[in-house]
Amino acid sequence: MKTNRLIVGALMCIALMPGCSKNFEEINKSLDQVQEPTLDFLLPNIQLTLLDNAYYTSVTIISQVMYQISNSGTNFSTLTIGSNKDYHFEYQYATAVKNLVDFIYRTEESEELVNYNSIGRILKAYTFHSLTDVYGDVPYFNAGKGFIDNVFQPEYDDQKLIYEDMFNELKDAAAKFNPDAKMPAATDIIYRGDVSKWKKMAHSLMLRLALRISKADPQNAAKWINEAISGGMYESNDDNFTVFYKPNTYYATISNGQPTPFIYYTSWKLAAPFVDYLKNNDDPRIYIYSVLPNGDSSISNQLGLPPFTRDELPKPLTEYSVSPASTFGKYDAPFIHQSYSEVQLMLAEIAMRELVPEIKKSDAAAYYENGVTAAMKQLAIYGGDYAISDAAIDTYLSEHPLNTTDLESALERINTEYWIETHYNFYETYSNWRRSGYPKFDESEYVIPRRLPYPTKETNINGENVKKAIERQGDDLITTRVWWDK
Repeated sequence: MKTNRLIVGALMCIALMPGCSKNFEEINKSLDQVQEPTLDFLLPNIQLTLLDNAYYTSVTIISQVMYQISNSGTNFSTLTIGSNKDYHFEYQYATAVKNLVDFIYRTEESEELVNYNSIGRILKAYTFHSLTDVYGDVPYFNAGKGFIDNVFQPEYDDQKLIYEDMFNELKDAAAKFNPDAKMPAATDIIYRGDVSKWKKMAHSLMLRLALRISKADPQNAAKWINEAISGGMYESNDDNFTVFYKPNTYYATISNGQPTPFIYYTSWKLAAPFVDYLKNNDDPRIYIYSVLPNGDSSISNQLGLPPFTRDELPKPLTEYSVSPASTFGKYDAPFIHQSYSEVQLMLAEIAMRELVPEIKKSDAAAYYENGVTAAMKQLAIYGGDYAISDAAIDTYLSEHPLNTTDLESALERINTEYWIETHYNFYETYSNWRRSGYPKFDESEYVIPRRLPYPTKETNINGENVKKAIERQGDDLITTRVWWDK
């Protein structure tokens, strides 16, 4: 009987198989799982992941070689910088790049979604410029196309060609915004769908890129400086390209992971050159940037940790300054990717170097003062008592004027202010330092890298394309300069 029942059951299953297979794909589709990405859910995720969600490359390497943050006992050497050099490359390609390429692909054929497409293209240029600035030649034109075109080993592209395309993308994306088309006003966490602000961001980023190549390709730099000026850039701190985060662990998308070393570890401190500069120049921003672990924010007591400290410390770690937990040292610290202050400081340099006739040398001091003023005013973003008075700003400017009769002195002052302004935006700090040479750091013991080497994983899984990039660009060493670094 048991055997007969099994046979009958088997025969019934065979007989019902055609019916079971009908609509099989539809029946087995999960109602809870997202089958098609929703653009309005994808956009804020992209905007949040423009910044690495951990501190590995940004803080552990770049902030240290830029003399803004230091770590006791790190055994740090610019010649052996460990696996953290890979994080920025691997994280950005796996998150922001992949999602941006997909976002652009899903919007490029739709007139209704032209504004989404323009936002995606602008953010893609922003994402890639930090990648190529840090590593040099990188996958660009075919990057992120594994799902779309089955490109799993993309070629590495010449940095000059990457820059050329980023310029064109910024120009075209800004021009194609349509105020009458659909706009992600509710899910755009940067500008809430404000077309005018997105256009300003595109042209402000264009100015950054143009100044970056001003020594390698002065003719093209001048062309794109003029394009940025005519297109219209940031006009006040209200236009700043800022992303706001929420408190959480540093692995969360909704939080800013950069302050993690100050939250979890006692060995990370502000670096002596950064703290000393703020103290020695009576910079009114110091209490917003620096505090002792016990909460003491008095200027006279602030003390930076000497860079690359390996030996026994002269003082206990509790006596060295850190980022305040109420400003830069918290997971919900807003992150300013680019600011009106930066734009004004760049214009001051352009004026001093007389790169384009439209920006007069006689206006350099005004641009510089606007830039410093905006840098101090924008710190009110942290709320509370973090508002620097007009009187304090005026005093600082009177004590630190721009000497327009001495080009080198002026460039040093402008770019030192840029160094302060980009605190925590360390990739930009690093790129501007390599371009400008300011501030001047003591490299007698540690040579500051001119780029970071390619990730080990890339040499293993995309070795042929890495090899071609090295043959074109130069040895995969920290001393090899990227194309624009002249």
